[in-house]
Amino acid sequence: MKQNEIPSMPNMELTKKQELRKKSLLHKQVKQISINEHSDFTTLIEAFANSSFEARNLGKAAELYHKHIQTDTAIIWSLSGSIFSAGLRQITIDAIRNNLVDALVCTGALFEQDMLEALGHKHYICDTKIDDGELQELYIDRVYDHLLDEIALRQVDITFKRIAESIQPKLYSSREFMRLSGKWLSEAKGVQDSVMQAAFEKNIPIFIPAINDCSIGIGLAIQNNKKENMSIDSIKDLKEIAFLKSECGDSGIIIVGGGVPKNYSQDSVVMAEMLGYNVDKHKFGIQISTADQRDGGLSGSTLREAISWGKNDKNMEDIMIWGEASVFFPLLVGYIFNKMKNEKRKGRNLSTVFDSK
Repeated sequence: MKQNEIPSMPNMELTKKQELRKKSLLHKQVKQISINEHSDFTTLIEAFANSSFEARNLGKAAELYHKHIQTDTAIIWSLSGSIFSAGLRQITIDAIRNNLVDALVCTGALFEQDMLEALGHKHYICDTKIDDGELQELYIDRVYDHLLDEIALRQVDITFKRIAESIQPKLYSSREFMRLSGKWLSEAKGVQDSVMQAAFEKNIPIFIPAINDCSIGIGLAIQNNKKENMSIDSIKDLKEIAFLKSECGDSGIIIVGGGVPKNYSQDSVVMAEMLGYNVDKHKFGIQISTADQRDGGLSGSTLREAISWGKNDKNMEDIMIWGEASVFFPLLVGYIFNKMKNEKRKGRNLSTVFDSK
C-alpha cells in the first residue's frame, strides 16, 4: 500500500540570530500525561467524595462516571479549550484505546494541536511575561504559558489541505472528514500516534461543529480554490449527531470547558426530536469549568439549567466541578482507567451506525 506523504515545512525567512533565539525559546517541552504511566490513586479520589468543596465534587463525579461506564450507556466527551497542547492529548488517546469514551464533540483547535504533535512537533513551556511582539517576529504562537512554532502550524494547515485533496470532491460532515483524516494518518509514513488515528481505529466518531474556526478550516479553504473540491456540510453534521443520539440509547456527557461543543452535545437530543426521532434525554453529566454561571453565558451554565431546555433528563444525575481542567480531568480519567483496568469494557463502535445510512 502506498503511504501518504507528509508535506514539508513552509519556508519562513529568519536571520541566524533569530533562529538561535527561537531555538532557545522552544526547548522545554510540555510533557503529555499518560494514564498508563502513573500508579493507582483510586483510594485517594474515593476519599475525596467524603471531604468537601471541589474535592468532594471530583470524588462524586468519579463515582458517577464509574457507575455508568459499567452499563451500556454511551459516553460522550465534549472538549474545548487548549487542553491537548496543555498536556491532555495523550490521556485522550489512552481513554480512546481503553474504551473509556464512545464519541467526541470538540473544538477544531484541539485537532490542530493533535495534528501538530502527530507530525512530530511539540508544545513548549514559557513564562507568561514573555515579549509577545518578539514572538510574532520569530513565528512563535503563545497559549498563556506555552508556545508552539507557527511554521509547524502552517504545516498542519497544509496537511489538512493534502487530506482534503486526497478524497472525492463532494460535501462531507465534520464527522466524515475527521474519520478520513484518522484513516489518512494511519496510512502515513513517520507520524506519531494521534487522537484522530486512535478514534478511527476504535470506531469513535468525532464531531467538530465549528470546524472552520481552526487550521482544518484554513486547509479546506486553501484547497477550495480548485474547480472541484470537497467542503463541509454543517446541516449534514447536525443530522448525523441527531441520528447518532437516536441510535446510541442511554447517554451521558463529560464536558470539559464549554462553548459550541457543550451545546452541540446536549442539543443533539432536541435536534433528534425535531427531526422525528424518539430519543431519551441525557441520563448523567459531569462538567469541569472555571466559567461563572451568573453572566448567563453557555460555558458557565449548569447541567440542571439545560433540563429546562429539554436537553437533559429531569432526573439527570449531574456533578459540576468548578475547577481547571488540566488538574481535574487527568484525575477523573485516571480514576476510571484504574477502576476499569480489570473489567475491560467493550467499546460501542458508534462510527459503525453510519455504515448503513
